[in-house]
Amino acid sequence: MDLLSAADTVLWGAFLQGNQQAFATIYDRYFERLYEYGMRLHSGSDLVKDAIQELFIKLWTNRSTLSTTVDPRPYLLVALRGVIYNRLRPRKNVLLVAFDQQQHDFHAHFSSEHAYIKKEQLQEQQQQLLQALNQLNARQKEIIYLRYFEELDYEQIAGIMGISVKGAYKLSARALKNMRDIMQVSVAVILTILAGLRPEHHS
Repeated sequence: MDLLSAADTVLWGAFLQGNQQAFATIYDRYFERLYEYGMRLHSGSDLVKDAIQELFIKLWTNRSTLSTTVDPRPYLLVALRGVIYNRLRPRKNVLLVAFDQQQHDFHAHFSSEHAYIKKEQLQEQQQQLLQALNQLNARQKEIIYLRYFEELDYEQIAGIMGISVKGAYKLSARALKNMRDIMQVSVAVILTILAGLRPEHHS
């Protein structure tokens, strides 16, 4: 099946079955449309791009519970609106503790023994992602750790790392771009792998 020319509904069905290439094709096909729509809801380019990434991580993580009969275009637009509105909702009781930047450097080494990775054996792609993470500089490692392992938002990350929220967005984007260049895969595929490495939280 030629996924690049496949209908949206065909791609959606393949994505729900765990097809990463179908997922990446949906991401590539809709990114610009979602970005244009998001920019009409909020003028912050970095926030909108990150909201799109968060949306696709949620889609991949929750694909087993999604409907097989949706029309992807309106579904994605409505879902993005929800993500952006949630990000703009005022946060209460958020405690930010900044590190002393003169004393702090991020030296984490990502490996199969990492505390958040519970599988006995990692898939090949996960191994490649861990290797790519270890090639990032200290600040890039730290922001990927805080964003995708600790699941903090950029306001919290900015406070922890002692940088502006805009700076946090840019640092994260640079880290993802470097990982993309190292792994030679799309950002969408990287997001699916990161989603698989996220810690399990119990409410």
